[in-house]
Amino acid sequence: METSLSTHLFVFRDLDESIVSLFPKFGFLTAELWAMPPHFPYADPGAAGEISSLLARHGVRVASLHAPLYPDVRSYKKDRWYSLSSEDESHRRESVGAVAAAGTWLARNGGGTLVLHTGFPLENWYPRRWGAFLGSLNELLDAVPGNVRFAVENTPIPSGRVEIVMDIVARYPEDRVGVCLDLGHAHIEGDVGNALRESAPRLIHVHASDNHGDEDDHLVPGRGGIPWKEVFAQLREIGFPGPFTVELRDTTGGDDPHDRSFEEILGECRSALASFQGEGGPPGRWTNGQSG
Repeated sequence: METSLSTHLFVFRDLDESIVSLFPKFGFLTAELWAMPPHFPYADPGAAGEISSLLARHGVRVASLHAPLYPDVRSYKKDRWYSLSSEDESHRRESVGAVAAAGTWLARNGGGTLVLHTGFPLENWYPRRWGAFLGSLNELLDAVPGNVRFAVENTPIPSGRVEIVMDIVARYPEDRVGVCLDLGHAHIEGDVGNALRESAPRLIHVHASDNHGDEDDHLVPGRGGIPWKEVFAQLREIGFPGPFTVELRDTTGGDDPHDRSFEEILGECRSALASFQGEGGPPGRWTNGQSG
């Protein structure tokens, strides 16, 4: 099963040599880019191209993008977040435009998977916001070339429940639209095993992080309450090929940092994944946090 690393871990950092070199060092040869400027400036072909070229020089393939959720990561707590299900038509169109720009970049750079959220706010999903999201997805399918596949992600809000995501994707061809199952979100909703079984027929992408069932903490697998050995057994049973995308949070900063470095986080992550999968060691050349 292909394992990928999301740049969510580094979203407040520049994707420079010091960050990109960590991918192959810890055996991650595919990446999911968080398309949130300035972390990944998808609308700036020159700057985005420099990042993708740096990844390629380190042997890392961009397999997926997380669609933009806000205009600027530095001010995300103040900004109005993009919403593909907004009842404000001008805001919905602005959101579609941002996602389409990210998808167009991905299409021009080899294609892959573009992960979508159903959107915000949380209330009044049916019928108008549900209809707005379907309209947005229809427009995106027309605007973004066919080498990009959309993955609708479950989220721990009413419009993001797995059954609603499955209802959405069932309306579209399998080669263009599928499910991104976020295991952390499913754990908050109550049952990761049920979510895997329910989403299996259209599952094309997984986001992996841990939590204790109440907050979306994006912890290293094993630090929370998700039964990871059972998760991997189910993924093997359904024949899920990946990408299994690790989506962690930076826990090196703040008043009480949990970790000293990204190396510490990624080393623990790789060891945990190897243990939960029953392997003698992680894939590739990585051993005990060092490249061989």
